[in-house]
Amino acid sequence: MKSKFVQYYVEGENEGKLVNVLKTDLKAIRPGKVQKLNVVTQEITDARLMTLCSGTMVVLVFDTDAGNINILNRNLAVLEGCPAVSELVTIPQVLNLEQELVRSCCIKKAEELLDSRSKKDFKADFIRVSNLANKLKEHQFDINRLWCGTPPAPYQSIENQSKKIKLS
Repeated sequence: MKSKFVQYYVEGENEGKLVNVLKTDLKAIRPGKVQKLNVVTQEITDARLMTLCSGTMVVLVFDTDAGNINILNRNLAVLEGCPAVSELVTIPQVLNLEQELVRSCCIKKAEELLDSRSKKDFKADFIRVSNLANKLKEHQFDINRLWCGTPPAPYQSIENQSKKIKLS
């Protein structure tokens, strides 16, 4: 079955903002709805599954800097068994969003992207910035370098399938 809809579940607010900018401003990934759900620490509920339309591609974006994957594995099994889900796409961030940004932009540390003073400031600045697409372009953002790493143990068995949503 071809996926008619795309539902992104992202770890946090920063990932949600990035996905929204990638799909709307940069048109680098497939359009779809974005919801915050850390699939490594939170179980997917029946109520959430009932909101999925038939033919939905579910995309999970999650960090790999936490060690326990039991909840993630349960979520994968639940989603694979859900009749509304036409395709399940896993995107493990290696190791987290900040490292993904360093890999995909010409910066040595994430704080350089927004001229942030510290890691803590970077997270707040990322949410507040109104021209994230321009900042990414300014630092030679390359969608092909984003979400392309191989996850470390214990996530090594989870395939990085980001190519399924990238448009370039």
